[in-house]
Amino acid sequence: MPAISIFFSLLLTSFAFTAVYGGGIGFTATLFHRDSPQSPICNQSLSYYDRLNNAIRRSISRADALFQCAAALTDNTIESPISPGGGEYVMSVSIGTPPVAYVAIADTGSDPAWTQCMPCKKCYPQSKPIFDPKKSTSFRHVACTSNTCQSVGGATCGDQGSCNYSIVYGDKTYSKGELGTDTITIGSTSVNMVIGCGHESGGGFGTTSGVIGLAGGELSIVTQMSKKSAVSRKFSYCLPSVTSQGSGKINFGKNAVVSGPGVVSTPLGPSTMYQMTLEAISVGNERHAVRNAVVKVNMIIDSGTTLSYIPKDIHDGVVSSMAKIIGSKRVKDPSNFFGLCYSSDGHDANIPAITAHFAGGADVRLGKENMFMRVAGGVSCLMLTPMTASDPFGIWGNIAQANFLIGYDLEKKTLSFKPTVCA
Repeated sequence: MPAISIFFSLLLTSFAFTAVYGGGIGFTATLFHRDSPQSPICNQSLSYYDRLNNAIRRSISRADALFQCAAALTDNTIESPISPGGGEYVMSVSIGTPPVAYVAIADTGSDPAWTQCMPCKKCYPQSKPIFDPKKSTSFRHVACTSNTCQSVGGATCGDQGSCNYSIVYGDKTYSKGELGTDTITIGSTSVNMVIGCGHESGGGFGTTSGVIGLAGGELSIVTQMSKKSAVSRKFSYCLPSVTSQGSGKINFGKNAVVSGPGVVSTPLGPSTMYQMTLEAISVGNERHAVRNAVVKVNMIIDSGTTLSYIPKDIHDGVVSSMAKIIGSKRVKDPSNFFGLCYSSDGHDANIPAITAHFAGGADVRLGKENMFMRVAGGVSCLMLTPMTASDPFGIWGNIAQANFLIGYDLEKKTLSFKPTVCA
């Protein structure tokens, strides 16, 4: 089953559950970047530059996988194609009865959720004990004759009539096993839902137990919660800067509403991949758009990709405007990857106001931390990458999303931005 996704991953360390009058509920959790010292998969022996360069390499690999697998998208599969790779954030949930805590990559483009399971034919090392479905009184197998199994692309019947799945991600990581139903608990909220029980898996999942799907598809936990409880199909998150040691938040249901001064909204596309339209980017008073005004620029908003990939016309215009305004000495990128780098050693650059213009009048003003990062001692680079002619879409990555409360309303099909100090 070829697979691509948009994903973000998060570590939930504390939960607040809120009952809401009028039939809805909501809950909020804390999240950390995978390289935060508080993350269970953080390699604290790495330097800041090592962690950033690793994130950039993951970003390049992830974007390549997304572009290569875009043709695999179909409308008749119940699950959305995914490719979480190593994940940029990780999430803690409990599975089964009695509940057992696990750490997993949370992916905004994947469903169903899966975890490594006993008996394990081939599994990678994880930080928690491998889930044993025989010890959960709420685990049930999904029959291969069921509508659920027959709706999953690539599913097959096992020897005992079970519904077997096989997921091969764009970066060649994979999970194989059987579908079942069990209880997933996030804080005070527990919902019985379809999950994958992986007996064979491998690749860049770190020491996590698997993947938690948050996409817009039928088997994501967002959709399953809305069907089986009073949690509406909404979620929002606030990502701290990549360099921050602080925490952010993720909200579900009623708690996920994004409102108040400064909120702008843009339509979400029909795909389970969270898609929006970028019209232009302004640098100061200069506005840069695609030269062919007929072309609509489809962007995936992807918290699992560090960099942002934008149309070459816009990228080149932004670089040209920036180079004229920034007062520091322009230097070559040590890695030969970024188009605009400058000397930032000992003083701040004169960074102009930058605004991304999305469809529907959503003008998102970006801060310096959304555009530039230090990639080496005394060298800062623009974290924007030009799309090639063959790239099927752009990607709005997590550096550009930092310090915004971003709300996904899957009922109204809107994506909202609100400037917020996330850490």
